[in-house]
Amino acid sequence: MADSEPRFRARPTSRIAPVSPAAFDASTWLLAEPDYSDDLRDYLAPLLLRWKLLAIVTVLATVAAFAFSKYQLTRWYLAIAIIKPMTPQQTAGHMQGLLGGANLGMLSDFVGSQYNSDAAQEYITILTSFSFITALVEQHHLEAEVLPPAMSSRSVDARQWATYRIMLQRLHCDYSVKNSSISLSFEDPSRERARRILGYEIDDLRERLRSREVRNAADAVASLNQQVKKISDSLLMREIYELIATQIQRQQLAEIEADFAFTILQSPVSPDLPVRPRVLVNALSAGFIALMLTSIFILLISTLRESRYRKPFPTDPPSISLPSRTIE
Repeated sequence: MADSEPRFRARPTSRIAPVSPAAFDASTWLLAEPDYSDDLRDYLAPLLLRWKLLAIVTVLATVAAFAFSKYQLTRWYLAIAIIKPMTPQQTAGHMQGLLGGANLGMLSDFVGSQYNSDAAQEYITILTSFSFITALVEQHHLEAEVLPPAMSSRSVDARQWATYRIMLQRLHCDYSVKNSSISLSFEDPSRERARRILGYEIDDLRERLRSREVRNAADAVASLNQQVKKISDSLLMREIYELIATQIQRQQLAEIEADFAFTILQSPVSPDLPVRPRVLVNALSAGFIALMLTSIFILLISTLRESRYRKPFPTDPPSISLPSRTIE
């Protein structure tokens, strides 16, 4: 019965071959956790090796930007002024003092912050309008002072629009809800001219508001006089005459009141320090930009050199061959 037993038996000498050192190193490299600190050191190594170059470039850029900003760039000065719209209550007080104490107490019902806000928005709209700025430039002969000489040969329409854009860029208007005031500012290379042009802006704004008030009051008086001729009721005629008297008082107030429509809290002034250029900011910005660009250039050169001389690492680990078992 010995022949009927299975005779499957492995050779006693067969065993698994040991792993080679190359295969062990490849498997270790594949299973190893990435070390980001080593990568960061590898990236910063070229910069550390060339720190003197980075320092020299940064210092030169900072000094050059400082000197150019301080001695070559045009200095711009800022003129500032603060005005505050007149409320109807304040207008009524002026009117009572100037015109014999007329009873206009009902105007105080309209006083409020909303009036100041609406008036301020109206004033800002007038100050930045094309018609107002072009009229100001023409009246005070500012075109030669504002417009560059290269644009003097253009047409009248082109010069007007160019002047309007330049003036609009230099003029700034801000309304403060807290103080109910308008802050006006104007930039110019000349301190005296900036202060003078801002004064023109304020004076011309007042004159425009004054002429509009006088014109509206005169139109209202003329209209009421036409209506009173068609009315026979004495009571209604008395009320119309009171309205006519009120409109005449409005017209007289607008003509004689020096602080009509708004008061000047701060007359135009121009500090002695320029607002532009910011020398220190320009110098530090130039140094930082030079540092960043030089660092990027060094890293690119280093990466190109390493990629040219680097030996490719085998992506696939060496295969491990195991001897097959033989079946007897």
